[in-house]
Amino acid sequence: MSEQETPNEFESLCAGYVLGALSEEDRLTFEKMLDEASPKQMEIYRQMVRIKDDLSLAADPTEPSVDLFDKILDDISEGETSGSAGRSGSAPSQYNISSGNGNVLPIWAFKAAAAVLLAGVLGLALYSQQQSSLVDQKETQISVLQSELEQRNELLTQLETELERKEELLAILESREVNLILMAGQETNPDGYGKIIWDFENEQALLQVANLPEPADDQDYQLWLIKDQQSPISAGVFSFEQPSTDLIYRIDRLKERPSDISNTFAVTLEPKGGAPQPTGNMYLVGQQN
Repeated sequence: MSEQETPNEFESLCAGYVLGALSEEDRLTFEKMLDEASPKQMEIYRQMVRIKDDLSLAADPTEPSVDLFDKILDDISEGETSGSAGRSGSAPSQYNISSGNGNVLPIWAFKAAAAVLLAGVLGLALYSQQQSSLVDQKETQISVLQSELEQRNELLTQLETELERKEELLAILESREVNLILMAGQETNPDGYGKIIWDFENEQALLQVANLPEPADDQDYQLWLIKDQQSPISAGVFSFEQPSTDLIYRIDRLKERPSDISNTFAVTLEPKGGAPQPTGNMYLVGQQN
């Protein structure tokens, strides 16, 4: 069947075929026509396929005009008139297509169906884009809220830690018997300084240090108590990730009572986890007055 003989029949069947709206008989008829189609008809077929794919995958679909369905109804009304004329013999037979059950469907019916289906595709694409945009907005809002919540939790943790340190300091300062030992920097680090607040009655103390260099990953600072001329006693290890002017540590291993003669505190840099006796450089030293 040539393009010149049935141009409208090919185009209408093509629209129904692309949209999957043909009966089995019409589908087979069109596929036969497609095998014998001219280059121009093949181009029409490819354009319809391309338009259908573009509409279904459009990134920015256009909302159907409000008068689209009114136009479709007008086409249907006109088609009914031409269809009646066709049944009286005044319209050519190629403008009517078999539906596969003995009835004859006019060309305008396929055009109307194609218009309705394309309008539905447009509306569905627009709705999908709107829903996707709403989901993206909600996900962004949730992400922002989660980030803010994490920041507030970090701040709350910092405040709780600071409050705990101040409560410990206050508890020690309120003790009746408290020794204060000031420590000065040594040749290794002259700018360093620190202090010990020692509540020996309750076996607790606080260490405050400042201007100490950051220890290596495999090293820790270690605090020592030297009573009289005896061997140093470890009072614990501490470390930090970056220098600070106000580092306070709770000393929970200082269960020694002070000597009546001499009590000296020192800070050395030792291997990770500390050592039984001092082996590294001395950074801070202070003696009880």
